Amino acid sequence: MTRNRQSGVSLLNVLAVLAVGTGLVQIMLRDQDAAVQRLDHTNSAAQAHALAKGGITSVAVALQRDFQDSPDIDHLGEPWAQAAQDQIALDFGKFEVSIEDARGKFDLNALGPAALAEIRVFEALLVTLDLPRILAGQITQIVLQNGPLTGPEALLEYGIAQSDVDRLNPHVTATVTRGTLNLNTVTAPLMAALLRNPSAARGLIARRAAQGWLEARDLAALGVVQPPISGYTSDTFDVTTVASVGEARARLTRRLVRDTDTGEVHRIALP
Repeated sequence: MTRNRQSGVSLLNVLAVLAVGTGLVQIMLRDQDAAVQRLDHTNSAAQAHALAKGGITSVAVALQRDFQDSPDIDHLGEPWAQAAQDQIALDFGKFEVSIEDARGKFDLNALGPAALAEIRVFEALLVTLDLPRILAGQITQIVLQNGPLTGPEALLEYGIAQSDVDRLNPHVTATVTRGTLNLNTVTAPLMAALLRNPSAARGLIARRAAQGWLEARDLAALGVVQPPISGYTSDTFDVTTVASVGEARARLTRRLVRDTDTGEVHRIALP
């Protein structure tokens, strides 16, 4: 009886040790699985970032090639613009690229007391957008006292209403370099503000949509004099790439500035 009791106690001890051991193994395996999952996520995040970065590089390369092939004109039918694509699915992930021509928008940082042509265009843009012209003076003072601005949203910090910024946002930008407005990419309201002739602006927008670009002869055909702060080329482009691999997602936004003399493209991170 005593031996059986001792055997029972021994068996209980063995079972207890096995239970503890099994528990420890389960904990170790669970920790190992978590570590593997973390490693997989880290690898996926690195791959997603590399994929997004590759999207930026593809646009930069296209812009450099464009400078060699057609330095006298930039429009949305060119290969650099075609680099912007809907979502592309790959074996290991997916990505998409979007491009905005910063010279297709009015540069708020160009406003200043000596920038009479820019101020007139900006006032005309405000009228076209049904915004009060007094904003031109207010924003000019903001730029003079606090500029250069990092973007239209910076106006909110200085008392410009959210509704006014929202109305302006599709048509304005803020850069640290000066350049002419590209007639091949300006928005319709900005075209109207540049020409101060709604009928001529509509005609040029229609012609641009039909043939893909504008040249000096297109303006001449409509009897339009080219505005002094406009042109047909661009040097500043805002590129956003979004990539995902597994559950990891990466989003990069870069401003690509192309040297007008050499065609070299510099990358600037945006907020």
